[in-house]
Amino acid sequence: MFKALLIVPYPELEEIVLNVYENMLTDKGIQVDILVKRAEDIARDLDLHEYNVVIGRGHTAKILRSLTANIPVIEIPITGYDILRGVEEVRKIYASKKIAIFLSDVRNHDAALLSAVSGLDIQTFVVPDIKRIPSIVEKAAADGYDTVIGGYSAKTAADRIGLHSFTINTGEEAVVQVLKEALNIMHSLEKERERTKLYQTVTQASKEGILYVNHGGIIEMINSKGLQMLTSSLETIHNQKLCEAYPYLDSLFQKGMNRKKPILNELLEVEENKITFDFVPVLVGDSVAGIVITCQSVTKIQQIETQIRKKLSEKGLVAKYHFSDIIHRSEIMEETIFLAQRYAAVSSNILIVGETGTGKELMAQGIHNVSERKNKPFVAVNCAALPENLLESELFGYADGAFTGSRRGGKIGLVEQAHQGTLFLDEISELPINFQGKLLRVLQEKQVRRIGDDRVIDVDVRIIAATNRNLKQQVKEGKFRQDLLYRLDILKLYIPALRERREDITLIFQNSIKKYNKRFGRDISGCTKEAEEALCNYPFEGNIRELSNIAERLCVMARDNIIDERLMRAALYPDDVEVPIYGTPDIQDREDRGAGESRLESERERIVDALRKTEGKKTEAAKLLQMDRSTLWRKMKHYQIHW
Repeated sequence: MFKALLIVPYPELEEIVLNVYENMLTDKGIQVDILVKRAEDIARDLDLHEYNVVIGRGHTAKILRSLTANIPVIEIPITGYDILRGVEEVRKIYASKKIAIFLSDVRNHDAALLSAVSGLDIQTFVVPDIKRIPSIVEKAAADGYDTVIGGYSAKTAADRIGLHSFTINTGEEAVVQVLKEALNIMHSLEKERERTKLYQTVTQASKEGILYVNHGGIIEMINSKGLQMLTSSLETIHNQKLCEAYPYLDSLFQKGMNRKKPILNELLEVEENKITFDFVPVLVGDSVAGIVITCQSVTKIQQIETQIRKKLSEKGLVAKYHFSDIIHRSEIMEETIFLAQRYAAVSSNILIVGETGTGKELMAQGIHNVSERKNKPFVAVNCAALPENLLESELFGYADGAFTGSRRGGKIGLVEQAHQGTLFLDEISELPINFQGKLLRVLQEKQVRRIGDDRVIDVDVRIIAATNRNLKQQVKEGKFRQDLLYRLDILKLYIPALRERREDITLIFQNSIKKYNKRFGRDISGCTKEAEEALCNYPFEGNIRELSNIAERLCVMARDNIIDERLMRAALYPDDVEVPIYGTPDIQDREDRGAGESRLESERERIVDALRKTEGKKTEAAKLLQMDRSTLWRKMKHYQIHW
């Protein structure tokens, strides 16, 4: 946590700071501690070591700079607005005529301009040393100044000799400015720490030995692998000359300095070990600042390459989607993503619920990619796709020889593969009830026992489960364990159906059309207003997945580069085997027709009657007829009913 200490000279400023902090920084990862203290009361032994930055005003900032050389000090500026506010206040309160303004530095406060604006005789006094304030206040009084405006030290000195006085109050705009500066420093320090950590991690975790030798031939850095390969200790090598520590490298170093180009794959024998060396110059402009020397044992190269290929060939352990991949403009989806981001900040288990095709896995991957586990595995498991007899071996793995046909050497389970990362259990409701207890134990104990093994393995896994069913109802029906539900349902995230965010339909559709244009070599630019209206009124029971299918269908079907209403409806309501209507309960009065009337004529009249009753509202008419709106549309087309 980034911590800032802000020292304010009076309590009213503390309230302003708190208000700005709550509005600006509470969710930015920065903690601001506020201390109300006058400059002259700041103790020389003030403990500042726990803070990343300290903030003060005027003389307070000067004293803070003298107390620390390693912590940044930000000064709260006294703005022209602050001074003008003070001038107006003393004009009202004291009817002041000649005003002395005391400042710790000039800060471009023009006394002549202040006098012209206010119509008063104003003079600024810059007093860098707080101890000199009383004597300069006395001199100002002797020169006829009747009012002092400044910090608490100036006010105290003025009060002591009976002058009118007023403390310059810092406005909200100055506080906003200084807290923004603190935030910028936080980001800069975080980036610097990240770069330093990256540098240390890369050099120390590298399988290669790494040395950095500056232009003077001094070894400034060598990692542990380099020390091991070159048989040296840090105490004897660091800050030594390369020509003394490793004389066999000096000629190649000098060659790299002179050529200003990399020298690669130099094979040398070091104490009976064959080692390849690369010499890469560090160029700063036209000059060489030094040489990075990397070395690698020849006997390890093949093994390292094999391991790299194996890692690169692994499938299903990476989350490739981010929140930015969720196409939306609706407020409800924006709120859903905001909640998901809050959930990502902690490691509690999450249950994602939503209809089929709403993008539950995409949301799970987005959560993983902004969490602190983002650089660790993301393992997705479709619980409905794994046969019951393979569930345990796939999730928990098995030991060598655990059962007939098992892989030699055993197999690591998906839970282990997700160690320190995220395990996404899709369609969790489809887990067999007798297996749910085994999964619950793993979640409770945070340990896995492979099939046929007698030892347990500790695992650190965050669970994100997803379902399109009501798990509480499943519990009531005895299909899902209540204790497992409580273990999973710590944080719940509901993904709204597409019909709940219809303003996103056109946006997602256009994006899908672009994707299929590229795939099929088409150039469909969009659709007519009537076609778009038909699209937006479609129920989308399959949500985004169904919308994507419709876009793909249209890209194949379209003859022109514009989709009209006829083509849109043909894609939305394709011909299918129809189920005839026989006596719907709401129109039983039609059932007493003559026996000679055909079924088709009766069906046509039922549709007309339903449309008449609902005043042409097709959705309500479809409900009255107990059919889908798409079926009603096709039958109206077949019977040539125009409404």
